[in-house]
Amino acid sequence: MNTRHLLLSATLMRLILVALFLCGVGLAPRSQRIAAWMRAGQQSVAQGDYEQAVTEFDHILRALGPQPVVYERLMQVSLDAGRYADARVYLYRIADQQGWTAVRRDQMRTILYHSGETAQANGLIYAMLDEGRADPEALRTLTQEQIARLDWSQAAIILEYWLALEPDNAEPAYLLGMLVAPEQRNQADAYLAQAARDPVWMARAETVRAALAAYDAYVLTDAHTHLGIALVGLGQWPFAERVLQLALAVNAVNPPALAYLGYARDQQGRDGLADIQAALAMSPNDPLIHFLLGLHWRRAQDHEQAYEAFYHAYWLDSANAALAAELGVSLQNLSDFVGAETWYQQAIDLAPDDIQWRRLLAAFYADTGFELENGGLAFIEEAHQIAPEDADIQTSLGWAYQQLGDVPRAYDELSAAVGVDPTQPRSRYYFGVVLERRGDVEGAVDSYWFVVQTAGTDTHYGLLASRALQRLGQ
Repeated sequence: MNTRHLLLSATLMRLILVALFLCGVGLAPRSQRIAAWMRAGQQSVAQGDYEQAVTEFDHILRALGPQPVVYERLMQVSLDAGRYADARVYLYRIADQQGWTAVRRDQMRTILYHSGETAQANGLIYAMLDEGRADPEALRTLTQEQIARLDWSQAAIILEYWLALEPDNAEPAYLLGMLVAPEQRNQADAYLAQAARDPVWMARAETVRAALAAYDAYVLTDAHTHLGIALVGLGQWPFAERVLQLALAVNAVNPPALAYLGYARDQQGRDGLADIQAALAMSPNDPLIHFLLGLHWRRAQDHEQAYEAFYHAYWLDSANAALAAELGVSLQNLSDFVGAETWYQQAIDLAPDDIQWRRLLAAFYADTGFELENGGLAFIEEAHQIAPEDADIQTSLGWAYQQLGDVPRAYDELSAAVGVDPTQPRSRYYFGVVLERRGDVEGAVDSYWFVVQTAGTDTHYGLLASRALQRLGQ
């Protein structure tokens, strides 16, 4: 059973329990109209029509008079429907009759967050702390908010509280380790060692611990830069920004730190162009800075500027296969498939033993359909023979077969790719398409929902999956 069905079933069960409760306390509907509203409300929830469910249960509330249990159900249905203003009204009515409890304050915090009232929601968490109570999930949410705002002093306070509340939880230990790493390295090492005991966090924690060795080998600005770049590699953008700013505070003439600072800001939705350009002015022949400039322009969807930046980077470091591949990506984004193929092949020629460049060219042939019948499919099949366990290449092989109309072989290869790695949105989306072509609409819908939930609707495959769900009436 998929996630959506489970959610619908859980909501329906709650409504059935309400009906049983009403019977048990002598509030059972005494008329056919009330019974009909109850059935209609349950049916609306089962069908996912939460707005109609609210309407039906509101009829029951009007017939029975003010009853907290009915307001509770109305609030839950409103939350499920994303009608947070309505949910707040129902919650206030419950509190007016029965008072505020820890559970209801937590429900209000959820409503405030979803309504964009983050400061008020966080205020409720602080109130819980003052009362000596804390919810680890609320602390996680508050910590994430503080880190996103670069509010390091408050983040440290909440993280210490969270770790004291859950001393065996590796997440707050890992976050604290990154936070104190540039200034309290021994303490950071202790936190990270604690996080590394959890297999889920071990690799990340050990990466940061290894970067701490730079403080014994380099001057301070370079050590900060080394740590900042390690945090960039982990995708820890706010932490990376903080450390890179510390590096520049020690020595403002630090082009790599300045360029990576701009990149980290880009990744957080802010404009890092000025930082990258300033770094380039300091070091105009650094291919790394041209590379980061190319990534900036790609993120801004300016593929011509991205191509120019990657082109400069490549001719400053023409033995670098990654830069050749970036030129291929840029030309593919510009729909110059002939040029893209040439640069992807150049990346393979520069590093023939590195499977990632064959993986990239295979995906190019499969995703675009370019020259599939004139060497593209043969290349993908050869790449699959070289790396038979590579799920990405197998996905490309399956989609290439689909592009050429061989649905049975497409199904076999994509099914195998999903079996090797079921977490990849690309393979799950393509598998959904093939399932739909085979008439398995339910299986296709499950695959599309997985892509949307995993990748979000603002990514390429997430958007395609969302459109497919809309087309199928989901």
